[in-house]
Amino acid sequence: MPDIFVYDGGFEGLLTTLFRLLQGREEPEDIRAEGKALQESLLAETVMVRTDAELAERLSRDICERISSRALRNVLNAFLSGREGAEYNIYRYLRLGWELGADVDARLGDEHVHAVHGMSRCTAREAHRMRGFLRFRQLEDGMYYAPMRSQCDVLSLVAGYFTARMGDQDWVIHDLVREQAAFCLAGELAFCDLPGFDPRFSGEEELCQELWRMYYKTIAVSERRNSRLQKSCMPMKYWSILVEEPARPGGRASEWA
Repeated sequence: MPDIFVYDGGFEGLLTTLFRLLQGREEPEDIRAEGKALQESLLAETVMVRTDAELAERLSRDICERISSRALRNVLNAFLSGREGAEYNIYRYLRLGWELGADVDARLGDEHVHAVHGMSRCTAREAHRMRGFLRFRQLEDGMYYAPMRSQCDVLSLVAGYFTARMGDQDWVIHDLVREQAAFCLAGELAFCDLPGFDPRFSGEEELCQELWRMYYKTIAVSERRNSRLQKSCMPMKYWSILVEEPARPGGRASEWA
């Protein structure tokens, strides 16, 4: 009888669950994060899986050795996409990868491989956009602060990118959707929950932002304005985190979806 496997919601928890399933002969009806609504099933029972960091690390190595490092990246990105059914699609992707090795990524006709690739691309694309759209602003205490809104949970990917490039400065990237933050202090990166944070900017920062908006407005050529192209290159869902506020004169854009 297939069971519904439930993990703690973290990536290590998912890898622990996948390790158990791939090592055994159990076939899950579904894999879900703890706290998400579970649909009642008359035939399936719920199995809680305790996170084991060693098993998670072991599966990461196995994926790289038996399939490829690209496959591990696909698994992580698909998980971070937050899409419904991501966990089960990842499981089926790895199960097929155990048989085919690196050739699994060429099986685009398989619905689970196709789904994992799509979710992975979505996460990678949004992480790339966040690296370009984030705007760091100086707080009163001198730390630099960047708000972020994203559909996929790309905070860890974006934070790692900026740590490698701005590790000599203290900063925080604030995921406004999930109310989480990444802090870089003296080159060390840490993550924590950050609900209800109200940033207070330094006087120099306020002046700098106003000058930047004036510059943005001054260089604009109204006769060459192309709203469709602008929204294509910089989707409206990101406008609310920009200093230059392209939503003006109608005000700060808050739409994102």
